[in-house]
Amino acid sequence: MPASVTPTRTDFIPVVLGGDIGSYALIREFHEAYHIKSIALGPGFIGAITHSKLAELRFIEAYTPELLLKALEEVHAQHPSKTIVLVANTDPLIETLEELHAELPEYVSCTIPPRAAFDAVCDKGTFAELCRKHGLEAPRTEVVHVAGTEPIAPSAIPFPVVAKPAVSAGYYDTLLKGFKKVYFATEQAELDELWQGLRASGFTGDFLVQELIGGDDTYMDSLTLYIGRDGRPRLLGAAQVLLEDHAPAMLGNPVAMVIREKPELWERASALLADAGYRGFANFDVKRDPATGREVFLDCNPRMGRNSYYNVAGGVNPMEVLVRDALDDTGDEVRIAKNPALYTLVPCSLLRRYVRDKALLAEVDDLIRQKRVFDPQRYVHDRGLRRMIDVELTEKNQFRKFARYYPEATDTSF
Repeated sequence: MPASVTPTRTDFIPVVLGGDIGSYALIREFHEAYHIKSIALGPGFIGAITHSKLAELRFIEAYTPELLLKALEEVHAQHPSKTIVLVANTDPLIETLEELHAELPEYVSCTIPPRAAFDAVCDKGTFAELCRKHGLEAPRTEVVHVAGTEPIAPSAIPFPVVAKPAVSAGYYDTLLKGFKKVYFATEQAELDELWQGLRASGFTGDFLVQELIGGDDTYMDSLTLYIGRDGRPRLLGAAQVLLEDHAPAMLGNPVAMVIREKPELWERASALLADAGYRGFANFDVKRDPATGREVFLDCNPRMGRNSYYNVAGGVNPMEVLVRDALDDTGDEVRIAKNPALYTLVPCSLLRRYVRDKALLAEVDDLIRQKRVFDPQRYVHDRGLRRMIDVELTEKNQFRKFARYYPEATDTSF
């Protein structure tokens, strides 16, 4: 921690699972809110974390329940008077925490949804039913059972279609084998090839085939909510996506966004979560159909989201909301992340190439002129030379990556 910054809280210590940019955002959010360092726990970390002044690195071989519990015991032995605030920001890690949640010792605070609520909203098949119950649009969907050897029936949904795993948490190992996060198919033969490949890889879960909602990346929105212990929302955030990652394993992850307010969708999404008994963070992906204007809820992630820092750009720190609810039991009124801001993980010069709407581009340029640009990797209290070199190289590499995977914007995002 920089010598000039004094901690404002000494009663807890954050333990952040994961080693990607989404984890670094949480480390920064804890530091911005309380001027404290976090413990980053995992088998490996990106350079932005490895060379950070804000994190103490603790290495474990894998995120197994046994190793995690042992690591938490070691942290507690070194900080016996402090509560451990345990957070994670990927679907597989939330799944792991769900498995061991009942075994966590009393000195660990870990706010995640109850198992039944997790299963209800994170299975994209049951999620569509919840949406319809609460007046939210969901895409037309077919569930494909990949397990077994029986022939898989052709899709009844008109092509082109999108195919993706029904439960993201169980798909991580398959991603590591070279499969994509989301598939775009224009004919049945492409789906048949995908089913054959998945079966050969050993994948036995369910896949979804969904109608394609048109529009480029700028037709995608993100909603972030935090539901308190009493079932009421404490954080409401939303942003319009400007550009998504298009690398196969990262497809659909936003890399640039502008703050928006979505009162009607927040109200209905909050009701959906409360009805399911949900607690903690949730992040929704919503696509606006350019042909009809309808707002279609694609899925819900049981976490604050890789891009949680856009809420800070909008004026609300998610980790402060978490601590005040989970540790302080304050019963705060809902806070809305609504300050105008541009959030980006890519250089603005690259981003501008993909914003085709003139009014939206003018808004982006105006936010740049006002210096309302927020990049979680660039933090005045964490500007060590090695770290900033890594950040610069990572961001410059975005030009090469987009040239390879998404050289120009398309009307479908694929």
